[in-house]
Amino acid sequence: MCVFCLSDAVEIGGEHIWDAWLNDALPEMLYRAVERPTLDSPAIEYDANRFKMKLPVVCRACNNEWMSALSLKIKDRFSRSMLDGEPFSLGTKDGVILAAFVFMKAALMNQSLPGAFFTRDARERFRTDLILPPFVQCWFTAYEGAARMHTRSQSHIFSPNPGTRLYGLQFFCFNYIVGKLALQLLAVRWKNIPGARSALIMLDAPKNWNLAAPRFWPDPGIFVSWPPPECVGDNMIELFVQRFGAFPY
Repeated sequence: MCVFCLSDAVEIGGEHIWDAWLNDALPEMLYRAVERPTLDSPAIEYDANRFKMKLPVVCRACNNEWMSALSLKIKDRFSRSMLDGEPFSLGTKDGVILAAFVFMKAALMNQSLPGAFFTRDARERFRTDLILPPFVQCWFTAYEGAARMHTRSQSHIFSPNPGTRLYGLQFFCFNYIVGKLALQLLAVRWKNIPGARSALIMLDAPKNWNLAAPRFWPDPGIFVSWPPPECVGDNMIELFVQRFGAFPY
């Protein structure tokens, strides 16, 4: 079944993990690809000259209609930032588009793995209105790595330890990196633990990341500039990806 509606998902093909326009924008050459959808997955490395990875988890109508339209908006607004680091100032309208794009990619990746984190109602509402579920947050940073092109689509789920104030909650963290633009999404839900039900909250990011990774969703009500005052290099990107799961709760 499609991630976002009740139609059957395609059996072959599906939604690109990395949007197809990247193949036209980048020089034709061999890239070192590494597949590791979760932090616990083994890394699979191979050489490729195109971004061809697809997830057969959506129907043709969703893929070719509203999802394609959203991806084209991202290309029009953020492609130069992804590829060349062109600065931008993010207001409410573009913030909605960027947050919707990150959530779309997060839901796709999550659906390809065992156990859907987001409810069917939340995903179907997103399809019709592009409204993100409550308590979802998004951040961005600028990735200044040694490679000409770096991509990553990776998620992990973590739960606070028994005896902590947030025990009973479960968090889903998704990281999506295209070139120099690194995006991060965090969502929360109740975990099925009898007698343990904390109030749903928006988790604060570690304060030492404030200058490198500003939050842009929910809408902060002000313009948010990218790149931020501090960037993330090869020596810091893993810390950024794992910064929530390693935080004491």
